[in-house]
Amino acid sequence: MGNKHKLPGVFYPEHLVKLMDVIDRPKVGVAVALAFFCGLRINEVASLRIEDVDLSAKKLKVVDSKYTLRKKTGYGKDRYVTLPDQMINPLRKWISIIDGGKWLFPSDKSPDAHLRKKSLYEQFHFYLKRADLAIPECQITYKQRINGKRIERTITRHKYYFHTLRHSYGVYLRNKGVSLDTIKNAMGHERYDTTLVYARIGTVEMDKEINQAFGNSLRSQVIPQERVQQAIALPSSSQSPLEYLQMQFLRGEISEVDYQRKLALLQQVNIKMIQ
Repeated sequence: MGNKHKLPGVFYPEHLVKLMDVIDRPKVGVAVALAFFCGLRINEVASLRIEDVDLSAKKLKVVDSKYTLRKKTGYGKDRYVTLPDQMINPLRKWISIIDGGKWLFPSDKSPDAHLRKKSLYEQFHFYLKRADLAIPECQITYKQRINGKRIERTITRHKYYFHTLRHSYGVYLRNKGVSLDTIKNAMGHERYDTTLVYARIGTVEMDKEINQAFGNSLRSQVIPQERVQQAIALPSSSQSPLEYLQMQFLRGEISEVDYQRKLALLQQVNIKMIQ
């Protein structure tokens, strides 16, 4: 994930709805939805076989995926991922559309081969642009040697990529209260520190706790409790209009704007009475 201190971009529900609304190719739409609802890498989506999809058990088998010891063992890592209910009907319809074959997402040029990762990425980026989500973040300049000559190249880094769908899966689950253990296993992470990034991005619980901490106004924490109780009580007939107005504001019955407006009117009335 590059710099461990840099948090990845994330699609929130409003982004995903906006993106899915512009996708008009069923193959791309199902692939994008599957990447988000199952937290899959782009190569895992592109190389899925129909036999890896179990609609009855609501499971998806990811075969020979990313693994740090692949060079030593000669094989990646398998895992099972839960298929959420939202994906069952779209997958069932898509499988009926392709009508047989080996691959869930056959190549556009040859049905005997699976969809190329590069092709899926290019189509995804096309729809990102259409949804106004191809947001540039920065430009990176680097030097490359080609035919013995050093050439300087500049590339644009964007906020969102296909892999953002996988990050969004982790953040979405964390915000819904799913444990880090479950997220780690579902995403096939080998290390906990990889999964912990979603605890840093998924801040729903943190937001809730901080808002609860500031739930009581500072004024109510500073004013002695006996005065607070007096303010909560119904106004007595001995109260002046100004005191009554102040208590209304203190109880939160009127806004600060209304308080200032009514205070100005009271002051005008008092001036006229004095005159």
